Amino acid sequence: MRKPRGESSSRGTGGTQTLLRGLLLLEKVSEGVTDLPNLAKSLGLTRSTTYRLLSALVRAGYLKHEPRGGYRLGPQLIRLGFKAYSQLHLPTVARPHLEMLRDLTSETVHLAVLEGSEVVYIDKVAGSRELQLASQIGSRFPAQSTALGKAILAWLPEEQVRSIFVPGLKRTERTIADWTSFFEELRRTRERGYALDLEENEPGVRCVAAPIWGAKGEPVAAVSISTATIYLDENRIAQVAPIVRQVAEAISRELGG
Repeated sequence: MRKPRGESSSRGTGGTQTLLRGLLLLEKVSEGVTDLPNLAKSLGLTRSTTYRLLSALVRAGYLKHEPRGGYRLGPQLIRLGFKAYSQLHLPTVARPHLEMLRDLTSETVHLAVLEGSEVVYIDKVAGSRELQLASQIGSRFPAQSTALGKAILAWLPEEQVRSIFVPGLKRTERTIADWTSFFEELRRTRERGYALDLEENEPGVRCVAAPIWGAKGEPVAAVSISTATIYLDENRIAQVAPIVRQVAEAISRELGG
């Protein structure tokens, strides 16, 4: 049965109000307001309502509570902050290295991050060949079928990778669609230090990618070169893969990785 329009609207408004109050509490704690009475007063709320909101934030890891010290920012919020910081500055830090990689290889260079089960291009440097790839900043592709995605997934916990893997995915005839083969491909990626996309995401296009490491030792992004298959045979892969890895390592060092 369809809900009355007024009820749906009321619940939506209430949910938005709760969210905004929670965000305001986070801001107040970050400003140094740490005890329940003053937090309630600063938002004009009752202590019971404020306590419920604070308890939810504590359970989610966005705040921590100490009996004598009050509330402070929690590990989940700190983790998100570091992630946002690294992504905000990553294109700026990486850009000179991306351009150098393009100059050394003549190929199109992509910088991407993992979002859910997809990789998202956050920067691109077009190659110097007449044949140009049609990719754009903001483009999204399954992590499973791309070198960029595999370069990140190879160093993530198996449980997380399993949650991202899509059995039967077929971007092309070469997409690795069964878990056993895919997990073995990630093992080879870790072993050699770089990932390959051999026409698995787009027919006629091959890619080589390497992970970029953050300050906490986790893969935060990946960098790749992409080009037509005719320009990236096995011999050339062996030539350019070390260059891709060196560029990824240089970016990682600037990020503290």
